[in-house]
Amino acid sequence: MNFEYLIYSLEDDKNISHVINLVLTKNGYIVKSFFDYNSFREAFLKKKPNMILLDLMLPEISGEDILKDIRKDDKNDDIEIIIISAKNQIINKIDGLDLGADDYITKPFDVLELISRVNAHSRRSLKKFNENIMVGEMNLNLAKRELKVNEEVIKLTNSEYLILEYLFKNKERIVHRDELFELLWGKSESYETRILDVHINQIRKKVGENSSRFIETIYGVGYRIKNE
Repeated sequence: MNFEYLIYSLEDDKNISHVINLVLTKNGYIVKSFFDYNSFREAFLKKKPNMILLDLMLPEISGEDILKDIRKDDKNDDIEIIIISAKNQIINKIDGLDLGADDYITKPFDVLELISRVNAHSRRSLKKFNENIMVGEMNLNLAKRELKVNEEVIKLTNSEYLILEYLFKNKERIVHRDELFELLWGKSESYETRILDVHINQIRKKVGENSSRFIETIYGVGYRIKNE
């Protein structure tokens, strides 16, 4: 793997936990193993993982309750959760998936199946990650066509979004005004140049007081997103 992918494994059976840690670490993942909920929760609050491998039958709290607690916060939507459980009835799998799990593996499991499932979901996570472009406190989600500044969703018009997406995709490069004219109006020469300035000013107002640090005006040329 050419990127860091963090997996939390919550499994109270130390032998199974060891196998999970061993095979996934050998496949390039960063794996942190937890045998109890309290240590897992403490780590989770400090740093969220890309994926959680969750046992359902834990001594102090059920995995279902943990799953519900994680999924009730929208900020955790991007975390892939795979249940690994000895509960092998169809109803158990349906309930787990309905609660927000992304996959369900029954014990005893084949390590090759585990690796295959984890690989599939990690690829999906990476795809989601690549759909987001970060610039400072700004996060542009290309799939949702959504801008967040410090986790606050900023409402943009279609033209404002198209401008910002183009600037984000070309960050650190000076984008000429002619490029943005063509983006909004195609090859037509019948456009009002002041409209572009209005759109840029509206984006800056919506982004907030620090927007000038990111959306830099190159006078007489165009604009540039500064990746600070």
